[in-house]
Amino acid sequence: MNIFDHYRQRYEAAKDEEFTLLEFLTICRQDRSAYANAAERLLMAIGEPVMVDTALEPRLSRLFSNRVIARYPAFEEFYGMEGRH
Repeated sequence: MNIFDHYRQRYEAAKDEEFTLLEFLTICRQDRSAYANAAERLLMAIGEPVMVDTALEPRLSRLFSNRVIARYPAFEEFYGMEGRH
């Protein structure tokens, strides 16, 4: 395979697909991310939050004033770093 064939393959793989309106609406019905904006797609990639009641943990209650906060599993390794120096 020469360089032009390689370039042609990469171009064909990256080329946008065209859909009819009916095909697009069918895709949207099946997959909500098809018409989601960038912020919505980012939230879908991060995942659903786990709600944490900070009133149950003394250290967290001081930091968050006994509020319920959202903790995202994608950022599990960052949870608890609020009080570290």
